[in-house]
Amino acid sequence: MSTSPSNVDGDLAGRYRHAGGDPSVYGLKYAKNHEGVLRLTVWTHKQSGYGSSFDHFAKTLTSFLAQQGVSLDRGYVLNVYSPDGTRLHHFDTSVERTS
Repeated sequence: MSTSPSNVDGDLAGRYRHAGGDPSVYGLKYAKNHEGVLRLTVWTHKQSGYGSSFDHFAKTLTSFLAQQGVSLDRGYVLNVYSPDGTRLHHFDTSVERTS
């Protein structure tokens, strides 16, 4: 389970929605981990996730973040939560280091 988004997370979600993103998103935050992989957390009003439209949702979200200057060069880990804190999706595109 994940806690509720902060006001700052809600502001970023508002900018995402205003830019044409999913209107169900009410919280969005990101941070890089110690390996430079972007960790995305999304809160949505959807109760059962994105189903077959998940790929479109993820592409729209990452396109918005790239337009905001967020680097996706090491991949990202996306977790999507419902209003009650249940994780609906976990998606990992991070690049493994081989050296």
